[in-house]
Amino acid sequence: MNTQITVTGAAQQLMAKTFALQKVSLPFGRDIFLLETHVAGLRYHQAEIAVPKLAVGQSLALRREPANPHDELAIEIIAATGLKLGYIPRHRNPVLARLMDAGKQLLAAVASIGADSRYSAAELPDIRLRISMRE
Repeated sequence: MNTQITVTGAAQQLMAKTFALQKVSLPFGRDIFLLETHVAGLRYHQAEIAVPKLAVGQSLALRREPANPHDELAIEIIAATGLKLGYIPRHRNPVLARLMDAGKQLLAAVASIGADSRYSAAELPDIRLRISMRE
C-alpha cells in the first residue's frame, strides 16, 4: 500500500510534517478503481518522445485544463518526464473532472501499451490507463 500524502492545504502540511516525524502509517489510505481508458490525442502532443520510456504499471499525472478551448472538462495526461501524452477521452472525462474539481486525488497508471489496435496509429501504439481515486 502506498502511504504518500499529497500536501495541498496548511492543515495537510502540518499533518504531513507530523507523519514524517513520527513515521505514522496510513491504514485508511486505499485506491478505488474507477475506469480503464485509452489516451486520446497521442499524435498531437509529445507522445513520440514519451512513449518509448513508458512501462506497464508506471504512474502518470492527471491535470485539469479548464481553459481548454475545445473542452472545459479536459484532463491532461502527463508522463513522469513532464511530457504531455494527451487527454482523457472527452466522453470519459465529465465525472473525473468533477471529482478533480471537488479536490479528489485521481491516479493514473499505464495498463497496457499497444494492446488495442483501434486506438493505435502507424507511428504510435495505443496507451491504456487505469484510473483510480485515492480514498
